[in-house]
Amino acid sequence: MVTISLIGEQPIPNLLPIRYQPPEVAVLVYTDLTEAAAERLKRLLPEGCRVVPCLVCAYDIQKIVHILQALIEKHGWTADDLLFNLTGGTKAMALAAYLVAGNHKASFLYLQSEGKQTRLYRYEFDASGIPRVSVNRLLPGLITIDDYLRAYVDDYQLMGFAGDDAGGLFERAIYEALEPVVDEIVAGARLLGALDVDLVVRCENQVGIIEAKTGPGVKKGIDQLNTAGGQRYLGTYTRKMLVSDQCWDESRSNLRELAEARRIQVVELPSFHTAKRLSSEDVEQLQRTVCEQLGRRIGGDYAA
Repeated sequence: MVTISLIGEQPIPNLLPIRYQPPEVAVLVYTDLTEAAAERLKRLLPEGCRVVPCLVCAYDIQKIVHILQALIEKHGWTADDLLFNLTGGTKAMALAAYLVAGNHKASFLYLQSEGKQTRLYRYEFDASGIPRVSVNRLLPGLITIDDYLRAYVDDYQLMGFAGDDAGGLFERAIYEALEPVVDEIVAGARLLGALDVDLVVRCENQVGIIEAKTGPGVKKGIDQLNTAGGQRYLGTYTRKMLVSDQCWDESRSNLRELAEARRIQVVELPSFHTAKRLSSEDVEQLQRTVCEQLGRRIGGDYAA
């Protein structure tokens, strides 16, 4: 099988289908602006998968069609060989790839990853040239946190917990509460040697980042999450959560509005502020909220 993937700002929708059904050849269609993303994706592909790079312009549909057609003809690939992934790239790249797929009556797929599930749709052209859904499948967990971080940034280190002060103890308490209910959790991710994230969590293919803040200084946590979950670092599909040991009353309404505007989920755990440990009620609230953010209900079912 030959997969033709369009490289854009979000690498995971290109990685997951390849992990799910590894091809013999992976064509990575990229632009000048996404060459680095293609290189990061390349190092995560299955062993034995041959990579064929394909540089295109981002918005000239006619030129993209010509380049893809020429590449297919050069290698002698047939419709039975080809599977186009139309999830990434620019809209012009997706339209061009669709036209080429239609010309060859080749299969194509789209990965839904905007919500809290990862669902693969595969399409086949019928005799009249109309694409019909042939596969509609929820994908199992196919990546690790290491895969996710390496897909988005060239370099990261795991620094562990902040220390033995209140902040470090709070991080440990959150870690210990979440470890039994998520698939994976790591502490102290430093991205590109510059930006620290307190905790990274994963359920199946959904990944979230957590900033743990004690005391009143939560604005910094909002800013850190907004930066880490931006295009420069981990992308806009990464779930962002601010966990605070304070109750957010009316005096913090502006901060709550700011967090909501930046799509950050706030979790209040006041028991740690008074007892330096989490109450059973706060543990339950933390587990439920984080798992729901990552598409899982406590007990293993997926949230809608």
